[in-house]
Formats: sequence, structure tokens, C-alpha cells
Amino acid sequence: MRHIFRNLYFLTFLNGFLLATLFYFKMEANYENELFRAIQSNIDSKLNLNYNEDSVVVKVMHECNSLLSNRSAVFSNQALDGFKVNYLQPTSIDLMTARGACGSYAMVLARILENYDYPVRIAQMKSKGVFAAHNIVEVKTNKGWVVLDPLFNVYFIKPDLNLASFEDVKNNWDYYKKQLPPTYDMSYRYEDVRYSNWQKIPLILPTVKKILDLVLGKQKADTISMRTYFLKMYDFYFYIMLLLYFPVLIFTFRRLIKTKVFPQPNIPFTTANIIKYAKARFSNKNLDDTISTPHSGSLS
Repeated sequence: MRHIFRNLYFLTFLNGFLLATLFYFKMEANYENELFRAIQSNIDSKLNLNYNEDSVVVKVMHECNSLLSNRSAVFSNQALDGFKVNYLQPTSIDLMTARGACGSYAMVLARILENYDYPVRIAQMKSKGVFAAHNIVEVKTNKGWVVLDPLFNVYFIKPDLNLASFEDVKNNWDYYKKQLPPTYDMSYRYEDVRYSNWQKIPLILPTVKKILDLVLGKQKADTISMRTYFLKMYDFYFYIMLLLYFPVLIFTFRRLIKTKVFPQPNIPFTTANIIKYAKARFSNKNLDDTISTPHSGSLS
């Protein structure tokens, strides 16, 4: 295995593969960003200049619900397969198919609201003692966090006519349930909510959560919504691949110089020798007269 990774032909292939993957993820990221910018532009054309923040986020949710409801009618009973659907799982798949039901609605709404520079978090509602029974979105306006349910196109109005938070609804369910539409699933009673499943990857995520509890404080750590960090999956994959590509590129460059410039085992690959090699090439001097060997005492 070590010999394979030192082979220039393999390293050339690996560089090409990583570079092609980078281009692919960047193109997909740009395409996805254009889709959501187009949606935002369409919503902007429907906004009234007199809208306050509550009116804007509600309008965005209405448009999101309308957009995905049409797609859900087409794709809800279709079995979709493929590498992009099963493994990459970008938000554009949720946008195009709404295949994840409340999860897709929440992801798309959160992505659109982020385009409007609103802080968002995706919340996993507890129902009948089980978390993640239903996904909703919380968005932070200038009056605090408010709750939106894009699947059912639901928002709640407080007595003061401002949008309600999850805590408002939870603490006064009998009052707020009167605002629900007839199609609402009444098993989602706003019992409780979590923002991340810290048990999803045993050992690793619980350890991360303990560290966050110490660094940020438990109350703040409990409100971290991990899913909102993966709304732009193609951008995420692009930067991961970029982190992998640079070390491979540097290693390949070193192997290329060592193999083509300093093939003799008695000539070490050092910065001083590279500089001397460059000077020798420009001055047409004999390389052996300028390059230092381990016996010449000029290693760097």
C-alpha cells in the first residue's frame, strides 16, 4: 500500500480524481444556490413594503408550503434511488421531491430563510414520548424565536398579535390549538422539542455534546441545531474535498521533485538543494557541482 501511494502514476490519477470531484461539487453548489436565489427573488416580488418581520417569515413559509405541496403530490409514492439521493442528500433533492415529508419542508424553509439572513434552527418535536416525530422550524426575528410548521402551513399568533414561540405554544396548548387547521395531526401537541440527536453516533456525539456543555454552557448547547449546518451539503462536501486535496497535491509535488530532480539517494530533498538546483539550471552549471550531499555538511 505504501508503494502505491508513492507511485507517480497513481498520485497523478488521485490528483485528477480529487480535482474533478472538487469541480463537480462546486458546480452543484452553484446550481443549488441559483435555485434558492430564484425562489427568494420570486418571494420578494410578492412582498409588500409594509410587511414587518413576522409577515415576511410567514409569507416565506406560505410560499414554501405551496411549492413543496405540488411536488409532494407527484413524488410521495415514488421510490427514488441513486447515489445523490441516498448518500449526498442535498437540500435540492428535498426541494425537487419533498420526499422527506416534514423533514424536507423544514430543510427547504430553513434554507430559504437563511437566504434572508434569519438565524434558523430545525426542531424535532416530541410526540407520544418519542422525539423526531415531526420536524418544525424556528426562526429568530427582532422579537425572539418564533415557530413555523411548513408541512401544515401553520404559525401561531399571540394575544398581542405577534408570532408565538415553541415555548408559548407548549405552555398554553389549549389556547393555541384553536388556531390549527382541520387537516392538522393533533398528535403533534408541542410536548417538547430537541434540536439535535446527540445519540445518533454513539460515543462520538455524546462526547462532543459534553465538550459543548463545558464550553458554551448546557442551556446554549441544547439549542444547537446540527441540521442547519448541513443545509448546503455541496458546499460542505467541496470544503471537505479541498482539505483532502491540498495535502495530496503537496505530497505529489514533493514526490515529483524527488523522482525527477533528485533521483540519487545520496542527494537529499531539501530547500537549500532546490534553490541550488534552480540556480544551476539558470546558469547551466553541472548539477553535481552545486547540489549538497549528506557528506558535504550543507543539509538544511
